[in-house]
Amino acid sequence: MKRVKAWVFLFVLFMSISSFSHALNPEFTGYLRGGTGLNLVGGQQECFYNVGIPGNFLRLGNECGFYSELAAAFIHQTNEQAAGPYFKTQIRWMFSAKGTRQWEKTTDRDISAIEAFVQAGKFAEVPGEYWVGKRFYRDVDLAIFDWYYFADMSGVGAGVEGLPLGPGTFSLAHLIQANDSLTTSVGKPVLQALDLRWKNLPVGHQRLDLWGVYAWAPASHDASTQYVASQGSSLASKFYGSWGEGHNTLSFLYGQGAMKDLNIYGSSAVPATDSGANRAWTLRVVEDWKKDVTDTWALMLALAAEVGDNGTPTKKHREWQGVGVRPLYYVTDRFQWVFEAGYTRLRNEAEVDGNGKAVGERGLGRITLAPQLSFGKGIWSRPVLRAYLSHSFWTASNRSYVASAAPSVAEKNAGTSLGYQFEAWF
Repeated sequence: MKRVKAWVFLFVLFMSISSFSHALNPEFTGYLRGGTGLNLVGGQQECFYNVGIPGNFLRLGNECGFYSELAAAFIHQTNEQAAGPYFKTQIRWMFSAKGTRQWEKTTDRDISAIEAFVQAGKFAEVPGEYWVGKRFYRDVDLAIFDWYYFADMSGVGAGVEGLPLGPGTFSLAHLIQANDSLTTSVGKPVLQALDLRWKNLPVGHQRLDLWGVYAWAPASHDASTQYVASQGSSLASKFYGSWGEGHNTLSFLYGQGAMKDLNIYGSSAVPATDSGANRAWTLRVVEDWKKDVTDTWALMLALAAEVGDNGTPTKKHREWQGVGVRPLYYVTDRFQWVFEAGYTRLRNEAEVDGNGKAVGERGLGRITLAPQLSFGKGIWSRPVLRAYLSHSFWTASNRSYVASAAPSVAEKNAGTSLGYQFEAWF
């Protein structure tokens, strides 16, 4: 019944959209990816993760399930005002499913509104573009790690973008992240963040973006726990532009306290017993280089590293590194061979096994081969259809962590998947 109600709602929504399309100038965009596969012991494909590393390291052949987005944006502007003030209303729905069969139980699928905001700009009275609501508020991603590593503050709030400042543009946002599973003396505790971005600054033949955040949450209490006030900040820079006949992005990021994870998702309720939360810090470096197309080749190269401290007196150090490469060989404009290979290592002093012994270093690597058909010639040409064969391997210290998502390899140090995948945006 819930499934029927959801789809009836969407049907009514988009029928309403159609009825007003002549006046609101609608724009539709979307994204889809998914597929199906097997493990080599006869079951459904399982994904292999180095738990503790963000994103999905070397995602080619390691994406389990289906994910899609459908967005509708309505430009409130008459034809006579095409170059003048405008309002834009946007909503984006997310659909996900495990992909086990056509009809799946409700716990294996989800429908959510992940964007719902209004934006306005081009006013004579004030500069910039203003927005209020829930939206993606994030910058560049590391594509083959499936990771928005820079300025990912997606959530709920308000802001202004595109203010002229010197040779670049300036943006300011106030984000408010609520804890919807906890009620304390302040109600639903929130983490607030003031986000500042100065973008598109010329540095020689490159460009520079600067990003800074100050975040804070109040002290509160409930019947059993006292929560202390928390705060944190982040500073980051991103250099980007042409380099070595390709496009290069090099980023340096530092975050501490409530911003130690360099995003909006820090805790808004820190228990008084957590003595390290406000002292924790993270330093991150990311290198992303892409060379799109020669006559026969394209290449994506990614390197990332983090080092940090959890703020406690002992067992506080953590670090990880990852390197990945994805060459594409163009047999024709439509048919390509895609390769992907790389390795990650992670060490967190706070990790101990069931006997209280330090886990030590955990490593995971992957090699994938995928023939694909694409709409055109280029790294970002979509849609694509792929078949893949992916082999992952890991250290003995990583067995239990990998097995949390892949139980069929609980006693093994390697696993192989094969299957089919599609990806498209429109």
